[in-house]
Amino acid sequence: MTVPAPRPGPAAPVSPVVLPRLRVIQGVMLVLLIGLTGALARSQLAQADQARAKELRQSLRQLALPAPRGVIYDRRGRVLAGARPQTDVVLHLGRLPLQEAGPDTPALEEQAAVEFARVAALLGRSEGFPQERWKQHLARQRVLPFVLVADMSAVERERLATALSAEDPVQLEERTVRAYPHGATAAHVLGRLRSETVRTPVGQEYPILNYIAPVGVDGIEQALEERLAGRPGHEVVRVDARGLRVGEPRERMEPVAGEGVRLSLDLDVQRAAEGAFDAMVGHPRGAAVALDVETGEVLAMVSRPTYDLGATSPVLTMDLHRQVEEAGGWLNRATQGLYPPGSAFKVVTTLAALRSGAITPDTVEVCPGYHDVGGHRFTCHVAEGHGEVGVVEALAHSCNVFAYRAGLAAGPMALAEEARRFGLDQPTGLDVGPETTRMLVPDPAWKLETGRGEWMPGDTVNLAIGQGFLCITPLQAASLMASLARREAVTVPTLLYQPGRSPSGDRPRIALDLGERDYAALIRGMRAVVEHGIGARAQVPGVSVAGKTGTAQVTRADGPANVAWMIAFAPIDRPRVAVAVAIEAPEADVEFTGAEHAAPVVREIIASRLTKA
Repeated sequence: MTVPAPRPGPAAPVSPVVLPRLRVIQGVMLVLLIGLTGALARSQLAQADQARAKELRQSLRQLALPAPRGVIYDRRGRVLAGARPQTDVVLHLGRLPLQEAGPDTPALEEQAAVEFARVAALLGRSEGFPQERWKQHLARQRVLPFVLVADMSAVERERLATALSAEDPVQLEERTVRAYPHGATAAHVLGRLRSETVRTPVGQEYPILNYIAPVGVDGIEQALEERLAGRPGHEVVRVDARGLRVGEPRERMEPVAGEGVRLSLDLDVQRAAEGAFDAMVGHPRGAAVALDVETGEVLAMVSRPTYDLGATSPVLTMDLHRQVEEAGGWLNRATQGLYPPGSAFKVVTTLAALRSGAITPDTVEVCPGYHDVGGHRFTCHVAEGHGEVGVVEALAHSCNVFAYRAGLAAGPMALAEEARRFGLDQPTGLDVGPETTRMLVPDPAWKLETGRGEWMPGDTVNLAIGQGFLCITPLQAASLMASLARREAVTVPTLLYQPGRSPSGDRPRIALDLGERDYAALIRGMRAVVEHGIGARAQVPGVSVAGKTGTAQVTRADGPANVAWMIAFAPIDRPRVAVAVAIEAPEADVEFTGAEHAAPVVREIIASRLTKA
């Protein structure tokens, strides 16, 4: 018997309390759905532009455009370091028809090698593809064009210009490079350049690519780097997935060229000084400095050995660096070379003795050819002696015995203090370029403090003739002469053209504080040195010259060697130029004197300044 299924009863009515709750939930769900839809729309539509801009920025690069370097002139406006145009053959990697994604795939190098071979064939060159330079370029500068051939000749440039189209991946690129119209002239003053990687601070919106620029590493180029370098420009370019540049620049700011600099150097005087050095047999080491007496401006500064600016800037090979270093060519001996001044220091000894009252213009000594001090015999350079000599003749013939006795009478402190009045114990304060700080004016306290024992009379005798522990630079000696010519005690030299400048710079001018009669005796003696004395080879026709020669000795690896000195100023009645020359003998244990070797250099410098004005 089948039991019929029960029929469902009527649905239970919804409670009037639950229904509003459902409607609230539905409303909340609807609001959330609308909010989510809006957020998605805003993310996909409203922020799409921002996403595209961000993506664009990631594919843009800011490339620096180096500024042309400022020109360096001499005092008359003649170019010492300028610029010349250079044409390079470059390969734009982004224009190569490649499908590979990687920038360092064999296909990319293969294409570059093909283009290099094509250029080499057009130019008639036989060198192989520069793989090492290629690898470095890909690793560091792939967005930039790769230089296939640098610095082409005019003939090569013309040949390629007719063979290349505007769409060719190979193009000619013009730029300016440092040029030295006078070769190695004034190399130590100008200083060389070095190619360095520079990161420009221009803008931060896009990644900035470091660039290579010439940077001064010594001399004027280093001291005035900021002024000479100018301000780099930039351009913004797009790169593809391979990191290679594509398309034209999106924006560009042109670089601002560096400022020109006018130096105090006189090219004629500089050439005369260098020519006199280079004409000497054996090409000895040494330095020469010429100053304008009235302003302290450096008219010439020579240091030998030297180096070729064109060959060392901005690329210096290790072999060439070693050659210059072994020759001692990097050192500027004018400002960093230290030498005992020898008899040139007798000018200071005479001043100290006159100022202290140890001697007068009427003092006369008898020179037998030697002077005994503490059981030691100190000789004169004339074995038979000079006989009776006063201040003038003692200077004219460089009598050691007169200097010995004057120094002993004045005492070591008077000698040291006089040298320090002229700043021989410290750098001159030259505004451009480094000076050594190791110059030395010794005295009894210094000798004790350095553990060398008590000061002996023999030390005073040695100091009186510019030997012993005393050492100065040629620049200091030239400053001494400029000060003496003005009857002052301070000269601060400058390498910048500053007509009308105070010769003491920002320091107070200090009078020589020497009586008229004493000063006249000193100058007569220095004039006699050149007119009929030991420095006669410094004579300049029609010009009165006051000077003092000297010959000192230094110890070198090859043995004891002489240093030939001469200091001078001219003309005597209205001084315009002060000079100091120090030259090392090319060989040890050979006769090499200030009278024979330094005096002719002084003559050429003075003549070039005063007879060609």
